Amino acid sequence: MHVIPKEVSLLVLFISTCAIAADTLPDPLKGVVLKQAVMDSLNTRYAGIHNQFVPDSLPFSRLGLDNLQPGARQEFMQYLNGGNGKAGINRMQRMFTGFHDSLKLAGFIDNKLRGFYALKSQSPVHLPGIPQHTLKGISWQTIYSDTTAMLSPWWNEGIIQDQVTIGSIPVQFNYSTISGYNDGLKDAQFLKLNFDKQAYLDKVNQQLQQSYDLNKYFLDDIDIKSSIQSYLTTQLSAYDSLKGHISPDQVMFLDSSQLVNALQHTPQAYQEKVMALKQQLGNVKEMNQLAGAQKAAQQRIASVLQHPENASRIAPDLLNMSSLQRFMMSVKELKAGSIGTLSDVFMTGAAGSYLKNNRFIMLAAGKANELGIQDVGMQSSTGNSSYAMQYLRMGRGDVGAKQTHVSVLNANAKAQSNNGFNTAVISRNVFVGSISKQCDLGSLGKIDIDVSKSSSSFNDAAAVSKSAASHFMDDLWATASIGLAYSGDVSKWGLSQKVYMNYSGLGYVNPGSPFGSRGVLQYGLMLRRNWLKNKAAATIRMDMRNQAVSPLTDDRRRSLQFSADARYRFTRKLTISMNLLQNTLRENGVTAFLNRKLSVMSQANGKLGGIPFTNNSSLGIQQMNYQDLKSLFINLSSMHTFMAGPGMVITNIYYNRYVHDAAIYNNLLNIDAGYQYILMKKISCGSALIYMDSKDVVRQIGLRQQVSAQLFKRWSLALSADGRKNLKNTPANFYYGRFNTTTSLHYQIN
Repeated sequence: MHVIPKEVSLLVLFISTCAIAADTLPDPLKGVVLKQAVMDSLNTRYAGIHNQFVPDSLPFSRLGLDNLQPGARQEFMQYLNGGNGKAGINRMQRMFTGFHDSLKLAGFIDNKLRGFYALKSQSPVHLPGIPQHTLKGISWQTIYSDTTAMLSPWWNEGIIQDQVTIGSIPVQFNYSTISGYNDGLKDAQFLKLNFDKQAYLDKVNQQLQQSYDLNKYFLDDIDIKSSIQSYLTTQLSAYDSLKGHISPDQVMFLDSSQLVNALQHTPQAYQEKVMALKQQLGNVKEMNQLAGAQKAAQQRIASVLQHPENASRIAPDLLNMSSLQRFMMSVKELKAGSIGTLSDVFMTGAAGSYLKNNRFIMLAAGKANELGIQDVGMQSSTGNSSYAMQYLRMGRGDVGAKQTHVSVLNANAKAQSNNGFNTAVISRNVFVGSISKQCDLGSLGKIDIDVSKSSSSFNDAAAVSKSAASHFMDDLWATASIGLAYSGDVSKWGLSQKVYMNYSGLGYVNPGSPFGSRGVLQYGLMLRRNWLKNKAAATIRMDMRNQAVSPLTDDRRRSLQFSADARYRFTRKLTISMNLLQNTLRENGVTAFLNRKLSVMSQANGKLGGIPFTNNSSLGIQQMNYQDLKSLFINLSSMHTFMAGPGMVITNIYYNRYVHDAAIYNNLLNIDAGYQYILMKKISCGSALIYMDSKDVVRQIGLRQQVSAQLFKRWSLALSADGRKNLKNTPANFYYGRFNTTTSLHYQIN
């Protein structure tokens, strides 16, 4: 197979695959033709600039820039040193002297030359460093309810959202407070600081667009074919003294054998020069591909530049950024305060992740304290709800994208105190090590593998603390967790599938995944198929779970969940779907719980009597068995919306009816019918009638009134009052309040 010379192969690569991938960019200027075309354009642009220093004081010949004229050289050097004058040029000279890798030096200069070529006249190339402040919103909400089962009738919530930008790096500020308890409980305060990566990319992209013509940076304005012809014309003109003649098109589009025949009557020296040019360019097929691919490349360039996350990847090469600004370009996430991280862990601390050149690292540290009012009466326990944790994850690839990651977590639990409640727990150290990998199978799909191992050590006050990491290899099978998952699709069949298996030993503990279970073997599958251009679809899913409940016996809790869904869109106005769901739980060979439900649902919209409407309805039959209690009931729900005069009517109906008297839940009827309308230009209202009947528990009728108003352009006020009357007196009436009110005040700056 013919090997394309380095210069032209890079051009072909650029034209055929011009896109930003990973953290690298195409580098077409190593091609002699395009590089010369760029220098010719720069020489014309800066022809009137007077030279103020000796160009040869920098290694222009070494950098392949011999043809760059003095005026263009001067402006190029000013661009290289960021406009910092003579001192900057001296630093640049020292940098050139320190480049020992000629390829890296050439790549650096060629990329800078592209940036200089794309620079807009008199445009700054610095990110703005002036601090900025943008208040996103302030709100306050007060709720009152007379339900005696509530801990407090009053609940208050205040929220402040702000954004502070320092050195063009935006940080989101979120603060909320919950108060109003009257039972001696403390108010809750939450504060979160979060680096806004998308806002940062938007700001960087805005500066790029302001300072550069990015289409010119990708050499979108250069005609590849004409540039090659011009280059060949110049080269062939230098050989005229050898008394031979061949056209640029012949060099480009004749193969080597044909070109040799065309040169047979010319001097040998001329033949050698022309064949050397041909060797630079490659064969005819490559030239046709090169000339014909530019239009497709231009379309790909336009698509790339539409997305800030793509265009911003070139920012470190084009903008004069500080070390911190460059670092933040590769930061995926950075947050502190009351944060959520890891696997659904809510903690107070800090976490951050970084991805560059496909290398990933994540660090997190903080304290998760789940002790609250729900733990009243649980004053001591060997189970720990509060941990101080440190987490490290690193490897190749982003999370969930062809990754190979290793992670470790260290957690310490001690006695905790919160809101007047104490837990006298045994001090515990937990160490968890994990390896996760995603294997790409190409068109067959992908496989995700996750292997984890935990180790724990307990200490009392008199014992010398020992790290759980020193016992990491103890009880290997009992303290391990393994997860395997395969997913893929068959596009021509409209089929997608997933199969998974998870195992965790009875001694496995992972504070970073608090909702994970121990002693579990779980496996399942999912199949989904579309037909008729997605008008019809069906999904089947099955999940099986086998959990050990004791280390001393073989007792297990087995559950099976099965679901089947089908949907058909008859028209754009009518869709019908069906769902079958079954959950079964067996303990010690006996069915402890069964829930089986078949539902038919419809979505419709159109006009009835010339009035537009939408309707969502469902009809279901459900069987629920709990030990010896067996129940069968039918439920119906419907939401209907239609226009009426200047407003809109919304009705909601839910009805639950038991077929047999032995019921787990009562018969229930809920009706909510309301009218939403504009009272004045800036005041909107909603009025609704409410009826609720729960057999032998409560029967109420009521009225709900809502009012919202826009005040002074930036303030908005919302009021809601819900008053009800008990139509039936029962001992359970106190569970259901008769009066609820909500007041919300919002301030929006943007």
